[in-house]
Amino acid sequence: MNKSKLVIAMFLGGALSACSSISSESSMASKYDIEGFKTEIEDGRLWVFEEDSEELAFFKEHGEPAKQFTNIGSGPEGMTLKAASQESLDKYLKAISGGSEFDIDGFTTQVEDGRLWVFEEGSEDLAFFEEHGEPAKQYTSIGTGPNGMTVKAASQETLDKYLSTYK
Repeated sequence: MNKSKLVIAMFLGGALSACSSISSESSMASKYDIEGFKTEIEDGRLWVFEEDSEELAFFKEHGEPAKQFTNIGSGPEGMTLKAASQESLDKYLKAISGGSEFDIDGFTTQVEDGRLWVFEEGSEDLAFFEEHGEPAKQYTSIGTGPNGMTVKAASQETLDKYLSTYK
């Protein structure tokens, strides 16, 4: 009889410990919430959801969605970001950076599809990008930008100047 009480006590202790750990993980996530976004930490990754979205409701009810988008190391404190859409990830990154975290003197940046586009301020390339989207000719440097992001530009010269100036 003492053995069964011990087993039950161990089981209850484990269950309480698990609940406490889940509770503290969820409460930690709230420090990454920003206006318009709710976040959840799961397995050390920061899930990002637009407030009151169907994706957030689904996540709370069912867990991780089948379709996921990930930006490794691009979140606060170098955390990996995950979301149900790339659009949500891009919006969150833009919101936390305030549109200027990656901008440096002489350069304007924009995050699109988890990649950092760099433009010289006032350039024709920037005007084209804002009006039409990605240019046909692109230069890419994988994983060399801030927070390990992939950096893209409309010219190799702009890409090289940005990277040498940023570092």
